[in-house]
Parts: sequence; structure tokens; C-alpha cells
Amino acid sequence: MAEANAQIGVAKAAYYPNISLGQLEDLRAVHHDIAIRPKRLWSAGPSALFTVFDVGRRRAASDQAVAAYDQSVANYRQTVLTGFQQVEDNVAALRILENEAQVQDKAVVAAQKYLELANTRYKGGVTSYLEVTTAQTARSPTKSRP
Repeated sequence: MAEANAQIGVAKAAYYPNISLGQLEDLRAVHHDIAIRPKRLWSAGPSALFTVFDVGRRRAASDQAVAAYDQSVANYRQTVLTGFQQVEDNVAALRILENEAQVQDKAVVAAQKYLELANTRYKGGVTSYLEVTTAQTARSPTKSRP
């Protein structure tokens, strides 16, 4: 994203004429030669003129750099939003699993109480051993849980 932002600056800098120090040195070297000096200025003039009249090439390059920056910002934003969505999904899944574990624990406690009650009733002669076996079966799948 930083690179795309820097490219915007490069594209906007293209609007300005390209003047190098070498050209300035050449102008100073021929300062006394009047016949050559207009030729040197004439060669620098079209450079500035082409900067202004380039049929929108520089504007298109600047627009392209801005669009590339916008795309990189959108990609970054999407990556961050996807990360937040994954975290939120996992937190919600953790909450659901925690609730399920609590329900499972309550079911284990209830099955254990039912087994104790069934044993007490069987020993008291109130019910048959079938009720004890049913209570043991209800408690067995949850008993193997760590």
C-alpha cells in the first residue's frame, strides 16, 4: 500500500518539466557564445511544452496510480475485515461449544442422580432391576467423556 502511495507522487511529479543539472552546466559553459545559447534554450523549451501538451498521458498515469492505491487500500481493508470475521466466527463457535458443554455437564449430573435414585428404589423393593439398567444405559455414553 505504501508503494502504491509513492507511485502517486511519482505520477504527479511527471507533470513538472524534467530539468537535469547537466543541462544547467551546459548553459553556463556556453554563456559567452551567443550563437549556441538560443539553440540550448530551444532544446529545453520543447521539454516543458511536451509536459503540458501530452494528450492526457500524464493525467492517465496519475489516475492509474491513484486507482492502484485505491485497489491496495481496498485489498488491505478486505484482509482486515476477513480477519475480524474469522475471529468473530471463532468466538461465536467457542460460545456455542461452551453452552453445549454446560448442557452436557448438567445431563451427566442428572443421569448420575437418576442412577442413584433407581438403585435406591431397587434396593427398597419399589421397582425392578430394569429401571437400574435403563439408568446405567443413560449414564454410560456420557461416562466415557474425559
